[in-house]
Amino acid sequence: MLNNVILVGRLVEDPVVKILDNGLSVCNVVLAVMRGFKNPDGDYETDFIRCSLWEGVANAMSEYCTKGSIIGVKGRLVSKEIEVILADESEKKKITVIEVIGDRVSFIEIKKNS
Repeated sequence: MLNNVILVGRLVEDPVVKILDNGLSVCNVVLAVMRGFKNPDGDYETDFIRCSLWEGVANAMSEYCTKGSIIGVKGRLVSKEIEVILADESEKKKITVIEVIGDRVSFIEIKKNS
């Protein structure tokens, strides 16, 4: 079996590293990835993909990148079941979300504030 994904896109917001109770560093980012083809209206659509980066990769992201930086992420897909509260707050619903766990990051175009 093979679970491997490579994405290239822009960061939607500035990366922020969080230190967990167990001491591990994590940086959760959303990557805007433009599709390689146009829709019937002649426009390129964009997918917004959640990525979790850990330890050294997470620290490098927060040090070198800001919103709009173009990065490449190599990693694997994971699915999680989470519980959400509906808008009217009357009930909870379980949904499945898919995200990328990044193993490697390539900094393609860095937009760093001085």
